[in-house]
Amino acid sequence: MKYKLSDIFQKPISGEWGSELEEGKKGVKVLRTTNFTNLGRLNLNDVVEREIDINKHRSKILKQGDIIIEKSGGSPTQPVGRVVIFEEGGNEIYFCNNFTSILRPQKLINSKYSLYLMKDLYNKRKVLKYQNKTTGIINLKLADYIANTEIILPTINVQIKIAKVLDKAQELIDKRKEQIQALDELTKSQFIEMFGTLKNEHKLPLEKCTTFIDYRGKTPTLSESGIRIINAKSVGNGFFKYIDEYISEETYDSWMKRGFPVAGDVLFVTEGHTFGNVCRIPNDLNKFAMGQRVITMQGKEKLLNNVFLAQYMQSMPFKIDIDKYKTGSSAQGIRSKELQKILIPIPNIELQNQFADFVKQTDRLKLKMEKSLKELEDNFNSLMQRAFNGELFSE
Repeated sequence: MKYKLSDIFQKPISGEWGSELEEGKKGVKVLRTTNFTNLGRLNLNDVVEREIDINKHRSKILKQGDIIIEKSGGSPTQPVGRVVIFEEGGNEIYFCNNFTSILRPQKLINSKYSLYLMKDLYNKRKVLKYQNKTTGIINLKLADYIANTEIILPTINVQIKIAKVLDKAQELIDKRKEQIQALDELTKSQFIEMFGTLKNEHKLPLEKCTTFIDYRGKTPTLSESGIRIINAKSVGNGFFKYIDEYISEETYDSWMKRGFPVAGDVLFVTEGHTFGNVCRIPNDLNKFAMGQRVITMQGKEKLLNNVFLAQYMQSMPFKIDIDKYKTGSSAQGIRSKELQKILIPIPNIELQNQFADFVKQTDRLKLKMEKSLKELEDNFNSLMQRAFNGELFSE
């Protein structure tokens, strides 16, 4: 039977951002689009706390089964309108921020099914018709999208069956991700076992043991295709993210004048909400450009191995040192000249190289698991497509 989205959801509820907390004060948790994952789940590892009048905004408190939709953000390659489901129980209070809204399912639709339905609409780019762009930000005309988008809704029993199948496929993905995470933990354990606390190790400032390549200051003109550009969005917390942003060959030739990073070099985010993130450039990248808010570091030969450096820069001692030099409260950052002062322990290079060999082996295994993860995700997307084409279950 045909419905509009406005039939299956209550009126959208705007998010709330509140105000910045005073030092030492406890706030309430606010979810942002940085907490979204592309599979419709929330990542609650980095949830901000803000000051919000709970009594005044009680209607905006998230409930289990709510769908959170992104209404501002996006990019030329990633339309605005991504969705996640809120599944947290217990007494913890959560809001979503003012760049998002809450879609609360009505009784005629299963909440899990509503998540997959909204993801399917997004994957089919139904949101594009309802986007507008102001001051560089892409906005979703949410009221129009909800009022005008037609869907075919199966019976509640079929909805539940579809949601269960897709949940099962999602569970396989989650398990594979846990295995990949276990390999990351193994690397951390091996680092501690081989190097200990490094407190008594000889130390050098970064300017003495690395070479910096710095392309910050301006942003090159992006293009639809061409040469991949690496920027702050590419740098996860210990992993590289393949962001589909490119510059033309012509722009590359005029832009890349300050040095050429290579695979294995260390990337460090110097400002913004991902400030402090560190990863290495993956081996499958040959020709690429560098963008904003990232400094590339190359350990000096026979002194500092890049693999050791990247792992140390993810450790608590390094983060404590960074905090001494960082500027800003909400928009944190560090100047290049201050970053260069930070001391790095320099253990025996042979020991560093042994650790790098261990990481190389775990990286090979991790690559296989990531390939398997990609296959599981492709299978999930195929199942979802079949489900919403009416090919999984009949009425």
